[in-house]
Amino acid sequence: MSTNPSHEKPLKDVAYEALENMIIRGRIRGGSLFSEAELAQQINIGRTPVREALQQLAQVGLVTVLPRRGIMVVDVTIAMQLQVLEIRRPLERLLASCAALRANASQRAAMLELASATEKSAEAGDGDEFLQATRRNHAALEEASGNELIQSVMSLVHARSRRFWYIHYERWGDLGAAGAAHANLMRSISLGNEAAAIENADRLVDYLEQFCRATIEPYGKK
Repeated sequence: MSTNPSHEKPLKDVAYEALENMIIRGRIRGGSLFSEAELAQQINIGRTPVREALQQLAQVGLVTVLPRRGIMVVDVTIAMQLQVLEIRRPLERLLASCAALRANASQRAAMLELASATEKSAEAGDGDEFLQATRRNHAALEEASGNELIQSVMSLVHARSRRFWYIHYERWGDLGAAGAAHANLMRSISLGNEAAAIENADRLVDYLEQFCRATIEPYGKK
């Protein structure tokens, strides 16, 4: 088994991020079937943490574990994303409210830095770095919420949203608008302004809904 490359994170978390990144970036395509051993070899991490990571990925709906057959990557569909958006607005509002009220001083300071980093990656047009920036934003907000159930549910929502966004952002996305939406949310929460945080959570979901509609509209044209 390899040593922990992060020197901090448990290997199962390192494995989860590595596998999720491969799925999001299309290096493991929807409908593909892999064995646990093949995936462990690809990311150079032992089978036990990979098995634990795959269980997490199954919980958020990115893979399906097929007994005696292997691991199948779930296809991305617009229907799935519409279901995610249907529940995301109330959840983002709740997450923003809890984080704005409960974040401690160090968490609030970190959110300001994350907001700036998100804007910089958007301005640079770096989709890969922007994806990582939003991942860090989500993790910070979930931790600041102080609610483990919110963290569990939002990890599912965010994982599916990240994958859908990455597939379509080059054609239909607006990194500037996306960066501003994320940064404004982080800054309002860092200030402890609950009302502004909820409003900015709505603006973020507004953007995501517009983005999703943009991917659908071409299919409705004759």
